Amino acid sequence: MLGNQNTDEFYPFYLTQNVVANGGSWLMGGVRPTISGVPGLVSSTLTWEKIYNTNIGFDFGLLNNRLTGSFEYFIRRTKGMVGPPAEIGAALGTTLPNTNNAELENKGWDLNISWRDRIGQVNYDLGFNLSDNRAKVKKYPNASKAIYQADGVTYAYYDGKTIGEIWGYETQGIAQSDQQMQEWQAANDQSKLGSQWGAGDIMYKDLNGDKVVDDGSKTVDDHGDLRVIGNSEPRFNFGLHLGADWKGFDVQMFFQGVLKRDLWLSGPLFWGADGGEWQSVGYEEHLDYWRPQNTTSIFGPNADAYYPKAYIGDKGDKNKLTQTGYLQNGAYMRMKNLQVGYTFPKAWTSKVNIEKVRVYFSAENLFTISGIADMFDPEAIAANGWSSGKTYPLSQTFSFGINVTL
Repeated sequence: MLGNQNTDEFYPFYLTQNVVANGGSWLMGGVRPTISGVPGLVSSTLTWEKIYNTNIGFDFGLLNNRLTGSFEYFIRRTKGMVGPPAEIGAALGTTLPNTNNAELENKGWDLNISWRDRIGQVNYDLGFNLSDNRAKVKKYPNASKAIYQADGVTYAYYDGKTIGEIWGYETQGIAQSDQQMQEWQAANDQSKLGSQWGAGDIMYKDLNGDKVVDDGSKTVDDHGDLRVIGNSEPRFNFGLHLGADWKGFDVQMFFQGVLKRDLWLSGPLFWGADGGEWQSVGYEEHLDYWRPQNTTSIFGPNADAYYPKAYIGDKGDKNKLTQTGYLQNGAYMRMKNLQVGYTFPKAWTSKVNIEKVRVYFSAENLFTISGIADMFDPEAIAANGWSSGKTYPLSQTFSFGINVTL
C-alpha cells in the first residue's frame, strides 16, 4: 500500500478567493471597483489516497537468450480516492470541495518481447512492447447515477463507470431534403434537441422506441436515446524497435502508437465555422459541408458531404451534439525515429590515432498512419472544447552528425 497526495489543486486545504482588480460592472467614485467571489468550501477530512498494488509477472529467455521477454499483470485499487463532490442542491450558494469519497480499480498488463540473432554477417534485433489497462469506478456517492456533473458537460463518476466513457446519440445521416427530414421527424421527434430542422441537418436515431429523441433524465437508468458510443482512454499502447548492422553500416528504427481509442473532438478546429468570428477557422477539410443541388455557392453542390450544412452563429449547435457520426478513431502509428550510420574500419582510423569515427543521419517523426481528422495530431490531443487540437504543431527533425572517439 502506498500513499498518494497528487491532487488537482495545489492548496486543497486553504480557502482560495478569486480577486479581480477593476472587475466590477459599475462605477464607485468614478472607477470600477475590485471584486471577489465567494470561496468554495474546504474539506476538513481530506487526506492522502491509499493505493493498493498487486501484480504478478515473469521474465523468460529461450533459444540461448535470442528470444527474451517479460509479462506482468497488475491490479491497482485506489481507496479513499479524491473525487468530485456528491450531489447537492444549489441553495448552498457555493461549491463543495473534493474529498476522499471514491474508489477506483485499474486492471492491466504489460508485455515485452525481443529477438536478437545473426544471419551471415548481418546482426539484427527486434523489440516489441504492448500494454493495456482499464479503470472502473467501484464506489462513488452518486445516488441518482447522473451521467454529467452540475455543469451538464463534464462527465460524473458513478458506481460501475468505466473511465473514459463517451455518451452520445446515434447518427442516421444528413437529411437530403426538407421532406426527408419531416418524414424522419414523424418517427424520431428531434424538437428537444433543436428547432427548424431541415435539409442538410443531422438525423438522430430514436433508440428507446418512444418516437422522441432526447437524453431522458441524464442518468444511467434513464438516459433516453443516449448510449455509450466510445471510450477516450488509449488502449493497447505499443512500441516497435528494429535494428541491424553489416560491415560498419547500421540502421535503427522506432515506431510507437495506440491500437484503440475513441475521441470526441469539438471546437473550431474540428467544425470550422464555430465560435463566431474570433474562433472560427477554415481549412480545406471544412469545405466538405452539405450543399443542395440548387446552391448558389461558388463551391457547387455537395450532397455526399461529411459535415452538415453550415450555419452562422450557434444555430448549428444542434448538429454538433456528441454522436456516432463524428466520433473520431484515435488509433495511430508513428515512425518516431530513423537513424542510419556508418562506422569507418578501425584499420583506417588507427593510422591517425583515432579510436572510432562514425557518421550518421537521423530523422524524427517521419510519417504517421492515423484515422483521425487531419487537423489533429493523434499523439498530442488537447482537452475537448475550444482547446481541442490547439497544440504546438508537430515538428520533423533531420540531422547529420559525426562521432569521433580519440
